[in-house]
This record gives sequence, structure tokens and C-alpha cells, in this order.
Amino acid sequence: MSAGRCDICERKPMYGNNVPFSQHRTRRRFVLNVQRRRIAINGTPRVVNICTRCLRTMSKLPKER
Repeated sequence: MSAGRCDICERKPMYGNNVPFSQHRTRRRFVLNVQRRRIAINGTPRVVNICTRCLRTMSKLPKER
């Protein structure tokens, strides 16, 4: 995987703090749930690194108008 980055939305890991009750902050990393999937993009099948948020959004049905 390319450093946990999504090929579709270009999201990457974020950084923050672990904060326990004693308020002693230590740095941590929020990583994406990135899967390697074969999906059709513009009609051509490609193997991409895709986050599960994008994968779930792609499986939704479009709204009827």
C-alpha cells in the first residue's frame, strides 16, 4: 500500500493525541482502512488502493429525482 493513502479521494493519515485521564498527551496516528480492490473506473477495470468510506459510497444507489 502507498503509505495508507486512498487513490480515489487522496485522503492520508492524520495525527492527533492520546489523552488519558491524567491529561498526559502522547502523539498518535489515525490511519485509514485502505483495501486493495479491483474496480471499474471509467469502464476499465483497475486495481486501486481504496478506503472503505469510498468503497461504501460507490456501492450506494443514486437518488431518484
